[in-house]
Amino acid sequence: MTGPVLRLGDIQFLNSWPVTYALQKGIVETNLRLQWISGPPAELNRRLLTGELDASAVSSLLYLRHLDELVPVPSLCIRSDSGVHSVLVVSYQPLTTLKGRTIGVSNQGATTPVLLKLLSNQRQLKINLEVTPLRYPEILKEYPAALLIGDEALQASQSADGLQWWDLGEAWTRWTHQPFVYALWVVRRPLVEKDPELLERLRQTLETSQGWGRAHERELIGAMRKEFPFEATFLRRYLNDLSYQLDAKAWEGLTRFAKEAEAIGELPKGTTRRIRFPNVISSPGGARDLVFKSEISRLSASK
Repeated sequence: MTGPVLRLGDIQFLNSWPVTYALQKGIVETNLRLQWISGPPAELNRRLLTGELDASAVSSLLYLRHLDELVPVPSLCIRSDSGVHSVLVVSYQPLTTLKGRTIGVSNQGATTPVLLKLLSNQRQLKINLEVTPLRYPEILKEYPAALLIGDEALQASQSADGLQWWDLGEAWTRWTHQPFVYALWVVRRPLVEKDPELLERLRQTLETSQGWGRAHERELIGAMRKEFPFEATFLRRYLNDLSYQLDAKAWEGLTRFAKEAEAIGELPKGTTRRIRFPNVISSPGGARDLVFKSEISRLSASK
């Protein structure tokens, strides 16, 4: 391993395990010196912006709000092409009865509250959102419904006590016919400009780790079951519902999200037209070209 230590944030949810587990456990090798820092998306978002992290998996909304400051790692994200079980509105009441009411929102995420705003507007529910530190199931004692993400949502989806839930990943795809990108790996721009090869090295490292996860699904699920109370069949189905490719299709979905979020004031005007899909696979310059293309996009937008 060479170079300075790279402080890398890791989302502490199951959805990141297929990408980072083998790397964290030393099963695959890397030429990067990594310091792992785990936390929920909202915490990693904050720590990346304050400079406590050099790179991280972060909420897609954070990336869209800071296009000038962050460079995406090519080819990797966390997305769904339909239902996902880990982004849910849950309630003991039918969804139609929630119109005009206040929903408790987990304070662990950043992208999903905006997604809920968009979907509730599309269905003309006109609900109110209130961010809270309460966790499931206590949150449902204070609110008629709750927006849950990550492992809490997975737990709620397995409830057998009459709980109803609305899968926002599925609702988004039904509405737009596009995937939804929840998170992507990014590096702070000054580090990439100083060392353009860093982006490619990190991509190769994470892809190698993900490759192990794909090839050793049974072993990965076995490790998950030691820490989480889910059956193997459920975990296998959950992992199959996720995709990690930051390809053209994912960028189209991300751009659609940016357009809708911009329309309701959750992103600055002009954000959508500044998004550029980096064609790093066919580009001879690879990740280095991505940095240059991103910089050209940034400079063009500022004129």
